[in-house]
Amino acid sequence: MFAPSAERPWRDVWPVVARAGDGNAWVTGACWLYCRREDVAVLWIGSVATPGAVGDVYACGPCIAELDHMVRVQSHHRDRIVDRPGRAH
Repeated sequence: MFAPSAERPWRDVWPVVARAGDGNAWVTGACWLYCRREDVAVLWIGSVATPGAVGDVYACGPCIAELDHMVRVQSHHRDRIVDRPGRAH
């Protein structure tokens, strides 16, 4: 049995990762993340600024899921509880 979401850390109750056909504004285009595929369903996930240019970043469902996984792992690692030096929970 799961604890009510109010009793769990925010990172454990994030909404489900976006997936094609979920009602979001998916378009056909190129994935700017890991797979770099062309002509696939992609979703705008934000903007990126480089020295001299700003662009819209689009990603496919599997790459959004991978990015979500990486963020959750980083969050869990960063927020882990340490009760004694060198021992993490």
